Amino acid sequence: MHIENSVYSSIQTPYTQPYMAPTANMQRKEIGDQAIWTLSSAKTGNGVDQLRDDNLNTFWQSDGTQPHYLTIQFLKKMRVQEIALYLDFKQDESYTPNKLSIRTGTNIQDMKEVQFIELKEPYGWYLIALKTKLLNGQEKPYVSTINVQIVVLQNQHSGKDTHIRQVKIFGPREKQNQGLSFPDFKTPELTQYASIR
Repeated sequence: MHIENSVYSSIQTPYTQPYMAPTANMQRKEIGDQAIWTLSSAKTGNGVDQLRDDNLNTFWQSDGTQPHYLTIQFLKKMRVQEIALYLDFKQDESYTPNKLSIRTGTNIQDMKEVQFIELKEPYGWYLIALKTKLLNGQEKPYVSTINVQIVVLQNQHSGKDTHIRQVKIFGPREKQNQGLSFPDFKTPELTQYASIR
């Protein structure tokens, strides 16, 4: 039995091409469509739909006091590997987040901070890796959770409301046939039955 503890992980460098969104690949898949997204507050026309529309000109704008919460709730426990945020200080100025807390948990009452990020005038995509450290010292490149919460603790220049332009959430892509050894079906003996005449 492995006992897991989530640990802090350093933020990676923003993408060198700020208009190129992180995408699913052989190692990861976008899992945001499998979740229910809720916001602590939002101005009319600047809510969850704008966070997820793949348009860098739209954004979520909060409408209340800090901290501002974005909660991503899955219907079952999921492996979450990375969170990608697109922030734009050049356009949003004091609406841009400065201090963020990433929290995970099985319900809203047991959320624990797994990542704290402080950004200075951010511009572009920021990819935040989430990891689980096992008691034996090894790490898993994901956290297993039902809820993920992005908390805006403070904005640039002490701004009140916040703008986040895009959010993507990635899980590790499951390896097909993991642990099973299937024979090679490319031999002539087997390929002769590959089609029906």
